[in-house]
Amino acid sequence: MCEMNAYLVTDGHEKEVMQDVAVISVEGGNITLTDILGQQKTLKARIRELKLLEHKIYLD
Repeated sequence: MCEMNAYLVTDGHEKEVMQDVAVISVEGGNITLTDILGQQKTLKARIRELKLLEHKIYLD
């Protein structure tokens, strides 16, 4: 499986916001993360970095 964990970066600190992210949708200034069970979380953020080999999404 290739799910990723999403982290919100604020003032240099990482806070995990969702595990097992399967889908990332971007609309305007919002990002909607959907996990493998279909649960969603929408954040006013932008993608800062994707570390594919580490399965991590960094948002700010």
